[in-house]
Amino acid sequence: MLLRFPLRIRFCLISLLVCWLVIGWQTIALGQIALTTENNYNSLLPLEVMQYGNIEVTWVKSPINKQELFQIASPTVIDRSNLQSDRLPVEIRAQNIEALLWLAVTRIRGDVFTKIFEPESPQNLVPTSTEVFVSTLNNRPVIQVKDSNSSRPLTIATVTQTDVDFYSQTPEQIIQDWQKIIDEEIAQIEYFYSPPVIRNRLIQAIAILLGILAISIILGLMYWLLDRRLQKLQLKYDAGIEASKSATQGESKETVQPLEVQTLVNNPNDINDAGDIFEQQTSLERRLGNYKLLGWLLVWLVILSWYLGLYAITTRLPLLMRWSEDVLSQPLQLLAIWFLVSLLIQISRTFIHHSISAWKANPYIPFGESQRKSLRLTTIANALKGFTAFVFILLGIALTLTLFNISTGSILAGGAVIGLAISFGTQNLIKDVVNGCLILLEDRFAVGDVIAINEMNGLVEGFNLRITQLRDSEGQLITIPNSSIAEVRNLTRLWSRVDFTIEVAYENDPDLVLKVLEEVAQEMYDSRDWQEKLPSPPQVLGIERLSHTGMLIRVWLVTAPLQQWVVGREYRLQVRKAFAKHNIVIGRPQWINYSASLPGNDLHDRSIDSLSNSTIENNS
Repeated sequence: MLLRFPLRIRFCLISLLVCWLVIGWQTIALGQIALTTENNYNSLLPLEVMQYGNIEVTWVKSPINKQELFQIASPTVIDRSNLQSDRLPVEIRAQNIEALLWLAVTRIRGDVFTKIFEPESPQNLVPTSTEVFVSTLNNRPVIQVKDSNSSRPLTIATVTQTDVDFYSQTPEQIIQDWQKIIDEEIAQIEYFYSPPVIRNRLIQAIAILLGILAISIILGLMYWLLDRRLQKLQLKYDAGIEASKSATQGESKETVQPLEVQTLVNNPNDINDAGDIFEQQTSLERRLGNYKLLGWLLVWLVILSWYLGLYAITTRLPLLMRWSEDVLSQPLQLLAIWFLVSLLIQISRTFIHHSISAWKANPYIPFGESQRKSLRLTTIANALKGFTAFVFILLGIALTLTLFNISTGSILAGGAVIGLAISFGTQNLIKDVVNGCLILLEDRFAVGDVIAINEMNGLVEGFNLRITQLRDSEGQLITIPNSSIAEVRNLTRLWSRVDFTIEVAYENDPDLVLKVLEEVAQEMYDSRDWQEKLPSPPQVLGIERLSHTGMLIRVWLVTAPLQQWVVGREYRLQVRKAFAKHNIVIGRPQWINYSASLPGNDLHDRSIDSLSNSTIENNS
């Protein structure tokens, strides 16, 4: 079902599936990691923590834009699953300092919407109502922040003995450095949340958003025009495929295909021969590929413009600055992964397309066989494109899970049981795929052939590694799993044949009947309308069987593929007219009639009467 959607819709659906997998599997993966540790022992350090012997160090980041401010240290915690209040990991200490800094930010910024509509004044440019100072708490130097709206200062950070050991400085030197950094950070926060700066940056964000919308509208209009052009080329390309079939099979414009399939060609007078058709198809195929590649680039340009625009907005608005680094890290890597996946899919499709085109254009292959291989290679190309897309999408999912620190090995181990359960229910599916590959390799049939499978026959309208779809003479679409295909009769492989048999009466002259049948077949073979459909001279094989109904005569007419039905109907019509012209009688059963007036019949009747009388006397 998913393969019926266009490539861009499939990409969006796959992206949503990846996000769901990331969210849904994260708990399972973490749970499996915990189960593999012995005695609940967990010595895995977070990515932002560095260990130097018995000291663990991490950065305290700005609450505004997540920039690194200063480093703090704590004793090494071996078991992070059993935390104690007196020995907290260094990353938790950093989170506490960042939370206190964010609390200071919320007190400084106040009501942002009120500041936006405040009138401009010189006092609003650089407010200096917040003070950062150093004090002593429990015999340790600490940094405190006090604003005009609070009666008590807010303690931000404390210098510990582990900090002294890490910096190799006195506590006073360390606290002065931290005070200077936090003072600059508070001044920057006050500047960002001043009314003029907020208004200016809000205007810039709106301008960026309008620019994104304008770029999206322009690229969307280009994509719409390109899609219209692509649809026209696709219709022309499909018509060319039908024309190539007509040229290869020797059809005229008025010919009706068997199974009620008619050739639709927009401008058949523009096509002179089959070579021109294939040349035009190659050119159209190349243009279709270029247009599809251009449409793919336009889609990614829209995605890239929105991503860069949103990142620019987060760097301008103070309320969103704290997420700017997050926007630039994992989402960018995620976009890079799926851009690479889609690029690899495009490259593989292009490579497969050029390989198939080179094989089709081989000048050393006869034209009829080239058309046959064209149908087969088209089927193989579609299967290879689907397989390569599946492999690259799996690669993208694995890289995405790795990006979110989810162990793919853990997920595979957890999904092994599910996979084992599913495998029992997908045995027929595996058989379908294996038999589909064998059908491709052995070239039993391809799209466009008329085949008979078991008791079903029809035109092969669709074929993939799982199913084969036939369209019968009543227009019914028959879907057959490839695993159930054991015996196939291909009625249109390179050439076909009309096996004509007719039974004539004994009173006809056999030589005359054979001569009439041969003349009718030769007239059709010499006719300009039927020459392309009859590549070989007809064969009148002679009398096949003698029976009580007459003489059975067989004629073979070798035809182009898919033409045996229309040739057979025309030949039967001409034979009927020729038999009527030469008074040739069709065979019929022989009957013997007795007449009472014939000599000898009265003696026969008397013998029967005497036999009856003697039988009566004996019974009495």
